[in-house]
Amino acid sequence: MNCGKLLAGLALGALLASPVAAQTRASEDETIVVTGTRMTRGEAFEMARRYTRAVLAIPQADQNARWADPLCIGAIGLRPEVATPLIDRIEATARNVGATVARGECAPNVLLLFVLDSDSVYAEVELKRSDLLQTSTKEQRRTLSQPGLPVRWFYGQVIEGLGGRGLTQNAPALGQNPAALLDLPVINEGALSRLNSPAQLSIKGVTVLVDVPRVSNVSFDALSDYLAFGILSRTRLDASPDASSIVSLFQADPQDRPSGMSDLDRAMLKALYKIPVNRSAAVHRNQMASEMVKEIAAIQ
Repeated sequence: MNCGKLLAGLALGALLASPVAAQTRASEDETIVVTGTRMTRGEAFEMARRYTRAVLAIPQADQNARWADPLCIGAIGLRPEVATPLIDRIEATARNVGATVARGECAPNVLLLFVLDSDSVYAEVELKRSDLLQTSTKEQRRTLSQPGLPVRWFYGQVIEGLGGRGLTQNAPALGQNPAALLDLPVINEGALSRLNSPAQLSIKGVTVLVDVPRVSNVSFDALSDYLAFGILSRTRLDASPDASSIVSLFQADPQDRPSGMSDLDRAMLKALYKIPVNRSAAVHRNQMASEMVKEIAAIQ
């Protein structure tokens, strides 16, 4: 046997079998640009994790929510020549991030109400249509009750089988009680584990109150993207991410207002609709953050 060749082969094998950890570190050190700032992938991942925690509403039943049904958007209080392009832009965003949009005539499950005094309209909702707020927490209701908000949104949601499939008949109350996920019955979908659930938390409807006088100083595109983000994800009204985001539209100084969704915003929505949602909220957010970094890097 040629010992020299053997030793050379072993040395070459050692070089080829370099530790995965070293490759991971190299990947984390690679730089990308996120919302105009150059940073390493590792820094981008941490930013994305902070961003998802800041933007997404507090998880219910330990899951983040998204749409399974096709969206059907209706608008009241706008002239058709304004409402049509607004809805078209929101629907285009929905398709772009992976949500489904209804075709043809449909019964709206997203209702945009453009009003002159949203404070009084919301007070009427609390008084006469409290059923629309049954999945809002006490903290969320307190935020919704604050006077002076330019936009309010509140959601209807339900626990259902994966992909929006119905639950078995031995669980009729799950639709009314998201917390029932903590005591799940048998559902004929998938396998139960510590990370994955055989059910998902789905948004079933969104009501949006837009105070026309308070949004008159923002651009059409920015408002459309702001509404789209709040419709497609269960978003905190008081979100304050430490990164450039459309959710800061009404918090930023006029000269600093975003003109539309940032790359981080769009990457988050794409990750929300790409990664299986039937897992614990913390695990889901981490997986979303990884996917967001991949998405942003891919377009550079």
